[in-house]
Amino acid sequence: MIIEIIDKDLINYTGGIVQGMSGAPIIQNNKIIGALTHVFKDNPKKGYGIFIDEMIELDKRY
Repeated sequence: MIIEIIDKDLINYTGGIVQGMSGAPIIQNNKIIGALTHVFKDNPKKGYGIFIDEMIELDKRY
């Protein structure tokens, strides 16, 4: 999934997604929907993530 940071406090504090945030939860409407995987090099307010459903399915396989 492609995500965009809209939390003004996070943007003001870090400028967006920074190295070390991989694995951080992605929260939408007060629910964890996935985890952060990568940041766009040209736009630190956007990045990639993996849906929690996919994470659970992968965990069941291994």
